[in-house]
Amino acid sequence: MKNEKIMEVNQKVADLLKPVLADQYVFYTKLRNYHWNITGNMFYKLHEKFEEFYDEIADDIDEVAERIRTLGVYSPGSMSEFLKLAELKEEKEGNYPDQKQMALNVIADFVLLTGKLKNVAVKVQSEFGDEVTAGLLYEFVSKYEKTVWMLKSTFNN
Repeated sequence: MKNEKIMEVNQKVADLLKPVLADQYVFYTKLRNYHWNITGNMFYKLHEKFEEFYDEIADDIDEVAERIRTLGVYSPGSMSEFLKLAELKEEKEGNYPDQKQMALNVIADFVLLTGKLKNVAVKVQSEFGDEVTAGLLYEFVSKYEKTVWMLKSTFNN
């Protein structure tokens, strides 16, 4: 009976992580899009930053997916699953914002993702006592908040 309770808790934690993973993956895709399609006088700087961001997010995606698997649950892995679970939205097909709007969109997405991470971390910690998952999410929060601060400082927002 105890194993059933652990499996039930693990499933609930994994279900909370799946939308996080989906948002990270949609964000990763958006960052790739921006990296490939940016133009303007900040091209070199933002081109490099977007690549840095998607490389970091790729590692974070892997961490969350592997945490879900560690909990004994299959991780979503298709774009259709991600798009159903994600709160973040892709750019509309054929829409390529200017460089400043791209940066502002990245800031907004980091803010949204950070808020979601905080909420999930608090829930898995307080309701399920899962300090490992909470710790992982809080690490992302710290990193993403610093990124938001730096981007906002760049654009004086």
